[in-house]
Amino acid sequence: MKRISGMLITGAMLITCAGAGAAFGQPGGKGMGRQGGMKDGMMQQMLNEPHPKLAMAYKRNLVNFAGTLKAHIAKTGKVDRQFAESAVEEMKRSLGQMKTHHDEHMKTMSDQMKQQMGEKMKMMDDRIATLQQHLDTLEKEVKAEAPDPKKVTAEVDQILKQCDMMKMDKKSQRKSRTR
Repeated sequence: MKRISGMLITGAMLITCAGAGAAFGQPGGKGMGRQGGMKDGMMQQMLNEPHPKLAMAYKRNLVNFAGTLKAHIAKTGKVDRQFAESAVEEMKRSLGQMKTHHDEHMKTMSDQMKQQMGEKMKMMDDRIATLQQHLDTLEKEVKAEAPDPKKVTAEVDQILKQCDMMKMDKKSQRKSRTR
């Protein structure tokens, strides 16, 4: 009995220490979310609201379909029109949903938050518009009589780059700009 009790106490202590270590080990640098006087807590609260969570989920969906299309072309060396059209259709739907949830979230923000996030909001709107342009170009290429794998891959790469640049910290943005 003493042995089991001791093991439980030891386990609880390890879990407590691991949790504390993880909490103190979090980077505290300024990310894209911190601007001026904005606190990390404010950004975390904003990112934990339903609309931003859904927008991020749709972005991941868009990235997954883009990556799947790119991998298929890399493997086969050609564009399967039916496959590509389905992937692009889903990418467009995901972008539409991402934009819808982004816009809905903007409606819920306080004036103070909008002022603090003004530059970031404009940047996000610009990225969404750029994504839409690349998706439109991709859709035209995929629907061509003989889609060019190089052109399709180039557009997919631009879409992935724009999505990568939407990450919420400056370090991630710097990496994607150097590609």
